[in-house]
Amino acid sequence: MDSYSSHTLADARTITCCFYTTNYFYSTTSLPIYQILLYSENLVVAMEFSRAHLYVLLVNSTISLLLVTAKNEISTNFDPKNRIAVHVGLILDFNSSTGFVANSCISMALSDFYSINSRYTTRLAIHPKNANNVLSAASAALELINEDQVDAIIGPQNSKEAIFVAEIGGKSHVPVISFSVTSSLLWPSRNPYFIQTTLPDSSQLECITSLVQQLGWHVVVVIYQDETDRESSTGFIPSLTDAFQKASIQLSYVIAISSSASESHIRQELGNLRTMQTRVFLVHVTSSDLASRLFSLANDVGIVNKGTAWIVTDALSNTLSSLDATTIEEMEGVLGVRPYVPKSKNLENFKIKWKENNINIFCLRAYDTVWALATSVEKLKFPQVKRSHEESNASSAVLTNLRVSETGPGLVKRILETRFLGLSGEFKLKDGQLETPVLEIINVVGNGDRIVGYWTPRSGFSRKIVTATDEGPGAVNSKPVDDVFKPIIWPGDSTKKPNGWDVPGMGLKLRVGVPVKTGFKEFVNVQEIGDSKKYNVTGFCIDVFQAALDSLPFKLEPEYLPLKHDTNGTYKDLVDKLTGTKTRIYDALVGDITIRADREGEVDFSLPYLESGVVMVVRVEPDRLKNMWIFLKPLSWDLWLTIVLAAIFIGLVLRMLERHVNPQRQLSMLFLFPLAALAFPERNMVGNKWAKFVLVVWLFMAYILMQSYTANLSSILTVSQLRPSADNPVCAGYQKYSFVGDMLQKMNIKHVSYTSMDEYDKALSLGCKNGGVDVIFDEIPYIKLFLHKYGSKYQTISSKMDGAATTSTGGFGFAFPSGSPLSKPISKAILDVMEKGKIQKIEKKYFGAGYTFQYHAQDISRDGPSLTAYSFAGLFTITAFLTLLAVVCSECSFVISRYRNLNVNISRVQSFEMSDDVPSDENDQRDSKEEVEILGQEENIDEQELQPTNIHIYHGSE
Repeated sequence: MDSYSSHTLADARTITCCFYTTNYFYSTTSLPIYQILLYSENLVVAMEFSRAHLYVLLVNSTISLLLVTAKNEISTNFDPKNRIAVHVGLILDFNSSTGFVANSCISMALSDFYSINSRYTTRLAIHPKNANNVLSAASAALELINEDQVDAIIGPQNSKEAIFVAEIGGKSHVPVISFSVTSSLLWPSRNPYFIQTTLPDSSQLECITSLVQQLGWHVVVVIYQDETDRESSTGFIPSLTDAFQKASIQLSYVIAISSSASESHIRQELGNLRTMQTRVFLVHVTSSDLASRLFSLANDVGIVNKGTAWIVTDALSNTLSSLDATTIEEMEGVLGVRPYVPKSKNLENFKIKWKENNINIFCLRAYDTVWALATSVEKLKFPQVKRSHEESNASSAVLTNLRVSETGPGLVKRILETRFLGLSGEFKLKDGQLETPVLEIINVVGNGDRIVGYWTPRSGFSRKIVTATDEGPGAVNSKPVDDVFKPIIWPGDSTKKPNGWDVPGMGLKLRVGVPVKTGFKEFVNVQEIGDSKKYNVTGFCIDVFQAALDSLPFKLEPEYLPLKHDTNGTYKDLVDKLTGTKTRIYDALVGDITIRADREGEVDFSLPYLESGVVMVVRVEPDRLKNMWIFLKPLSWDLWLTIVLAAIFIGLVLRMLERHVNPQRQLSMLFLFPLAALAFPERNMVGNKWAKFVLVVWLFMAYILMQSYTANLSSILTVSQLRPSADNPVCAGYQKYSFVGDMLQKMNIKHVSYTSMDEYDKALSLGCKNGGVDVIFDEIPYIKLFLHKYGSKYQTISSKMDGAATTSTGGFGFAFPSGSPLSKPISKAILDVMEKGKIQKIEKKYFGAGYTFQYHAQDISRDGPSLTAYSFAGLFTITAFLTLLAVVCSECSFVISRYRNLNVNISRVQSFEMSDDVPSDENDQRDSKEEVEILGQEENIDEQELQPTNIHIYHGSE
């Protein structure tokens, strides 16, 4: 390669003009390349020209004059010692509109930056390389690193090329800065030398997901660009799928269209969408040409019209200015998501200098990238390195012999720390990526677009810009977007929000299949009207479904079509008719259909509108309680034994306490005291005060035991006993076509199918031995209806048998084909019907006032529960404790009394011996009374009844 000497250009604007001109010619020729390094006071640019380009420049009088001027002022205006050239590679596809515009923006950024910061000692020397595929991009990166010895690389333009260039930059420690690659696969955390100065695709996923949710759509069709952005798209689609899955949004169909796809292929793919119910389309394409053809053909096919919704990602929203007027007109009503670019004085000045209409976000990102890099280079204080051109050529022979940059780690650190307000907004990197700013929601209307709202990660959607100060800590906007956004114009010039779905070929008329039942017609009743093949369909399930349709925000007219059971068929066979697309003739299935796990995997169910579960019912026999020993059943044998032992214990305690008062009372009589006190509660049965206390405690305990015995005996005598044993049913009945038959077969129980409540009654009345059944297994709604009619004769019970106890199910629900957009709206409508109490009115209409939605299976034993000793353990413990306490207190009282009596006797004897006078009668009577008290006579005896012969009085002398 020939090398030209350096020149100094005084005017930076002239250099910019030259740079534009050379880029234009550079993109249209493949002649040999010449390199020229242009210097000015504020700018250093390394430029490449072909021989023809130089001839054009030399012919241009203005450029020639500038070159002459620069040659004359080399020694006066440029001092190499004061200006350090930092070489930066630029890899772009200059043939593309994005690359051409970005190149011009980079030139303007260099000119503006160094005109403001003229005293900076460093200057970026740009080395542009054209690359339109992976091979050329990788080759350009190797050449820039080994030959040009660049310290950083800006670009490349798309993700496929960026993967290889980032790998090379990581091994050579050269930062690779991309302002256009949005792929989520190129995480900077995997390669610390790769920096994204634009928003990755993942930054808009939360906004798009929230937008779809807020608009009430649950199923979306995705159309994305394949081939050139394959890595970006395949990275975007899995991330989008995960985000939608967490938000319960279904991707019903995904279409990958290449930018080189023929119109017939695109038309065929779009034609398939007409046969689907989903009418919400998410478009993720980067090619302006593909976007133009896509929307043009979509209008021709007829899927960009009233009732449809289209959303485009920022990959297309950012380049709307590059689309022609015809394409914009065909995109009328489309919603878009893109980063918000705040208005600023610098941006207005840039637009004035730009003088073009095709400015986009990538141009602004490229401009800010150059400013960030130039600022980081100046802060790093690059040393002036003198390079040898020959040595660098020798080191570039092999890929493994990459030059390792010594300034790379420090430069990466400085770039990540750089923060300023650029043309595209705040430049702030986090984890090697541009931090998610405010996103704006646009609506394509007329010849351009208008902003209808904004979104931030913390505050959600808003009509005006929400700053960090307005957000506050954890502030979240919970209002629906209908109340937040400005009025939106939808496709077809409609102001009404699309439903997001449609029934192809049927308009708003639903083909609803209903099962034909021979019994339990209160739920579904299908009657044919003459021979016209028209049907009158009524019943509880039908009215609930109609009430749900009336609660929808849009009008639907159902067409009920009868569904007859095949021979030996079940309800699952009816549900299977909703599966498949070619053989399916129904849009919904309405009736007493149970939500089960095996069915949920094939179709979509609404929320249950009626509880369900399998229980069993048996016949009541009230005359089974004929037992001569029934009076013993309220108490268990251990409780009876405990009561007897307690009575003996109380008797012994009373004999012990009464021995001082009535020593002549027989021991056998005291044993009968506890029982006699219950029947003959006399006041003076015992004389000792502690014995009376024990007797009161015993009576209290006996009263509790008698009351408990009476209550339990009443329960046993009044509760009817059930036949047969709930633990071992011999044969059972169930409703025909129900899944209960399969359940009984797995339980190895002999089973017979029936179709009506009358057959249930007859079978249970006969019993298994007489050709009937002993028990009926069915779901709760049918059993409640059966008991409502025959409630006095039958009773539901639970069982200890595995599989025979109450089995829970999902309840009754309406079935829809898998992926049907009707399931979510109908489920919401069912909740509305239930909350307003309409479903209770429908239940009363068909089932009567005695029917209730609340249900609890009973568990009744044949013999009834007996009370055990453990049930009264606390009562026996308290009684025993108080009894023993009375014994201890009585004995202590007796010992204390004996001790006092002994002391009184001694004092009396001493006093009589010392006295010479004979005591008077009054003193004799007082002493006699005290003696009686000392001897422990606690009975109330008058002084006149005292016998002198029974009292020993000492007179002091004989």
